[in-house]
Order: sequence, then C-alpha cells, then structure tokens
Amino acid sequence: MRVQSHKAIVTVISDFLTPADGGKLSRALQTSLRMANRKHDVVAVQITDKHELELPALGRLILEDAETGEILEVNTGSASSRDAFALRQQKQIGELAKQFRSSGIDSIQLRTNEAYGVTLGRFFETREKRRLRG
Repeated sequence: MRVQSHKAIVTVISDFLTPADGGKLSRALQTSLRMANRKHDVVAVQITDKHELELPALGRLILEDAETGEILEVNTGSASSRDAFALRQQKQIGELAKQFRSSGIDSIQLRTNEAYGVTLGRFFETREKRRLRG
C-alpha cells in the first residue's frame, strides 16, 4: 500500500492453495487484499497445475509439503480417492472465487498446461466492458 501512492492495477499471482484453511484465504490475507483494493484495482491471478487439481493413477505416493515439511502418503490407485481429491480441489477453487467476489476483487484462474493468452484476453475484455457500462 505504501509502495505505490497513485491508483494502479495490482496483480497478485499465487496458487492460493491453503489446505489447512479448507480452501479459504486467511483472514489476514483477505483483509490485506480488501484494503489494497480500496486504494488500487487488485486482480488475483490463480495459477495451478493440473496435478494440483486431479491426481494421476500412480499407486501409493509419499508426498512432502515444500512449505510445511508435512509428509503424507496417498494411494492414487484408488479411483474414489482421486475423485474425492478432485472434488475437494474444485470446491476450494469455488470458495476462493466467492471470497474474491465478496471482497470486490477480480480474479482469474490459469492452468500451467493450458495456453493463457486467450483466457487473459477474454478476462480483460470483460473487465473493460463492465467498466464502460458502470
């Protein structure tokens, strides 16, 4: 907030994945984004990899969270486990989008395995149309 004194478009790029909070932004982060959005035009860009959204069928895996060091064993050979994981991730993305909307923050979801040019173009065209109507 103190870095840029004039109104600007502020882009926050993250995966915004917070499994410990059930997919919700922390209260501190949500408050900070809301405050920044009062002064600037904040756009949240969520970038995710397809394997963060759905697990491949590889059997038993031992995973380590790079941020927390937590180790988890997952059986990706089970279709029901993979389906439950994918559903949980989709709910998390939906919850994030809802939080951004309630904070008045525009958001866009990009995938590492998909071309992003068309998606970004559509996003900014929609924003411009909305701005011109409002």
